[in-house]
Amino acid sequence: MSLRLRLNLLITIIMILFLIGLSITLMKSSKKAIEEGVESSHRVTLQLLDTFITSSVQNPEWGYTHEVIQPFLLELGHVRSNVISLYDFNNHLLYQTTKSTYRKEINPPQWFKKYMAPPKEFNAKIIRYGRLVVESSPDGAIREAWFHTRSFIYISLVIFFMVNIIIYWLLGKWLSSINILIKGIEEFGRGNLKTRLPQFHIPDFKSIADNFNIMGQSLDNFLSENKRLALISQQTADAIMILDSEQKINFWNNSAELMFGYKKKEIIGKSVEIIVPKNKISELKSNFNFTHKNKKIQNLETRRLTKSKTVIDVSISISPLYDPEKKKVIGDIVSVRDISEKIKVTKSKKALDQNRKLTALIQKKIEDERRSLARELHDELGQYVSAIKIFAQNIKNQSKTNAVIKNSAESVNAAANQIYDGMHNIIRKLRPGSLDNLGLVETLKDLVASWQTQYSNIHINFKSIGVEELTENLSINIYRFVQEAMNNCLKHAHATRVEINLSIKNKELIVSFRDNGKGFDVKNLKYSKQFGIVGMRERIQGLNGKFELQSNSQGTCLIGIIPVKNKQ
Repeated sequence: MSLRLRLNLLITIIMILFLIGLSITLMKSSKKAIEEGVESSHRVTLQLLDTFITSSVQNPEWGYTHEVIQPFLLELGHVRSNVISLYDFNNHLLYQTTKSTYRKEINPPQWFKKYMAPPKEFNAKIIRYGRLVVESSPDGAIREAWFHTRSFIYISLVIFFMVNIIIYWLLGKWLSSINILIKGIEEFGRGNLKTRLPQFHIPDFKSIADNFNIMGQSLDNFLSENKRLALISQQTADAIMILDSEQKINFWNNSAELMFGYKKKEIIGKSVEIIVPKNKISELKSNFNFTHKNKKIQNLETRRLTKSKTVIDVSISISPLYDPEKKKVIGDIVSVRDISEKIKVTKSKKALDQNRKLTALIQKKIEDERRSLARELHDELGQYVSAIKIFAQNIKNQSKTNAVIKNSAESVNAAANQIYDGMHNIIRKLRPGSLDNLGLVETLKDLVASWQTQYSNIHINFKSIGVEELTENLSINIYRFVQEAMNNCLKHAHATRVEINLSIKNKELIVSFRDNGKGFDVKNLKYSKQFGIVGMRERIQGLNGKFELQSNSQGTCLIGIIPVKNKQ
């Protein structure tokens, strides 16, 4: 049964009860009025008859009382609510007043007559040679009461049906919004959390709709947040698992499947010890004892076991799952990250650092050997060449008369000069002496001037800003960097312009070598045999610096950025 019918039925019952109560009240009032009317009429009738009988007795000349009163009664006619009967001495009925004809067409039901009938009033008076009987007769009053009661019932029924129809129509109008409410709630119950109710004019419905919409929005936001969290937990690269108080797995995301090889249906409900190596069981229990004190474990590096029995290095974070209502830890949220590659990278980095240190040591040894070799060449071979030149000059001076010997001596002297110049070139390549005496900037200027002399078709520009005293190790590495870059440029770039810049900015030494040559594809660098660029990179990275390489059809740029102290 709809709410509209229920409310209408409730109002109908209330109205019926009200009408019944009103009818009973009206009937009681009518009954009381009938009782009072019959009683008063009976008394008045008795008083009237007593007065007439007394007058008849006082005036015997009128005749016998029973004979005198009969004409009086005939003249009196019907008396309201009373029946007067006159009997002679022998109890023969001489006269009886006619019954009431008022509302004679009205025939009340028997139950109404019975309810409305007042107590019977009966009085008999002995008169001379007769008997006078007066009885109450409320039939006319009862018919009158039934007429009014029936009219009231008819009018009430008409009003009842009209009011019922109006109320039913009004309820339909007022409660039409309930269908919208019910439809919205049904949609909400089917999972459509985007359902919203319109604004109603009725305050109560408006309040319901507003609170429903607020609830829907809050629940939608909550579920959206949960969905986002679920998506994050499913799509994150870390393995996420949730354990109950007995360390059994209740949640297992996709990354956990990939990391450990167990499907959800295989692992859910199993103890977490299934993925823990035996030698790590005691560590696991210690961890859970710690987290069950409502504490967290962050990035613990340990080992775990996959389905294929492979041991992997992992980093684990454990957070207690705390129930605020029960105020106790009911489980654990475990995040596992595979750090096998990280450890490999760390080991590789350590090995690379060691290799770089070894390379730096080798380079230092090479530079030391070059320095020693340059010194030996300069000291030993230089002396021999100088001696040869002296000997050749002496021979030339003593052979003025012999042209052949003189020419031979000049040839020996020229050869000695070439040997001396070649030796100095070798010494400069092995170890430029100016680097120790004049510093890096002046040595590079001298090197650039030498290149410019040899390769006049290339414009070489060198610029230095803020670079003063540097360490020997840093100076020789920057020198070799520029030297190797220029060698590559001369061999492959076919450039016509070269820019070499050296500067210190923000505690960083920046060396750049830029040409306008044909360039090359950097992607193919690892497949080529360009060990010079690899050597330059190793030199820069060996100094804890950053190496950058850019190359295209417009030229090549090599940049080294090396951290330096305030004073090197």
